[in-house]
Amino acid sequence: MDKTDEQIIEILVKDGRISFVDMAKKLGLTEGAIRSRVKKLIKDRVIEKFTIEIKNAINAVVMVGDAQSVPTSKVAQAIRELGVDKVYEISGSYDIICFVHAKDIASLNDTIEKIRAIKGVVDTTTSMVLK
Repeated sequence: MDKTDEQIIEILVKDGRISFVDMAKKLGLTEGAIRSRVKKLIKDRVIEKFTIEIKNAINAVVMVGDAQSVPTSKVAQAIRELGVDKVYEISGSYDIICFVHAKDIASLNDTIEKIRAIKGVVDTTTSMVLK
């Protein structure tokens, strides 16, 4: 990955809907060059997916404590299988941190209950994003 790839990623992070033509104009490259680079970034898994953020969605951080008898990686994988996109194994008082996006409070509660039901989960603490 070179400086141009880093610039492409920076542009996509700010505006994932930008066209390859507009990106090419910004970077002084051809549309084909941008298309090829983005395709390679996806193939190399530098870019894993494109997503959207919904304006009035509920966003929360869920900290998860797990039992020593169940590997943290298995608990994290089970959370990912629920459809939670961002799941990280961390150090500190908790073992896993999840960034949960939900359409409303009921959906958030449902996701948290599903996380709590996973074998090995012993504790959760949730903080909603206010702004």
